Amino acid sequence: MRIVIAGSGRVGGELAHALAANGHDVAVVDISKPALDNLGSTFNGSVHLGLAYDVAVLKEAGIEFADAFVAVTDSDNANLMAVQLAKEVFMVPKTIARLDDPDRERAYRQLDVAYVPASTLVSKVVYEQIIEQEFQFHVTFEDGETEIVDMRMGPAAEGLRMTDLEIGERLRVAAIRRKGQTFIPTPDSLLRDGDLVVAAARRGVFSKVRRYLATGEEQ
Repeated sequence: MRIVIAGSGRVGGELAHALAANGHDVAVVDISKPALDNLGSTFNGSVHLGLAYDVAVLKEAGIEFADAFVAVTDSDNANLMAVQLAKEVFMVPKTIARLDDPDRERAYRQLDVAYVPASTLVSKVVYEQIIEQEFQFHVTFEDGETEIVDMRMGPAAEGLRMTDLEIGERLRVAAIRRKGQTFIPTPDSLLRDGDLVVAAARRGVFSKVRRYLATGEEQ
């Protein structure tokens, strides 16, 4: 994929390196030369000095051929303008803006701008580290009730049938990773201590499966 990133701070820089390392064609735009320099010599992409919403700079970065555009500067206004430009002028199929000020969420939604609320993400990560650290990774859907979680199984899960772990419409297993291999289980599949289970879970189901997790307590 051809991906243009506006913003070369910590978020933009890490994203650019991760995407480039996975074989994507990445271009980074930033108004600060030192910020672009911080990408380092190991960055396998192109850098472009200028404003996130400067048409000439974006063209130089190859936005006319981009599959995705991400605006993660430290300015909500700049991110909004850049994403609108990418969507409406250059017709980039996928655009995402970083949003720091929660008060601007309504404006972003009204303009149909896909965004990532930085403050919400940070609070969720902190919450999960404190309260639900057995769930190693979360993706929460918009309704806030259903999540995709990774659960590391503990000794209590050894030999447990998949149907015994699943809970009706509240917990459904999608895949299991075991010893470097990933597979989709059948209802009769047996769990093993150390399995990484990827599941769709409803809020509140954690207490029902905690005893099976690697860091959980026996009940």
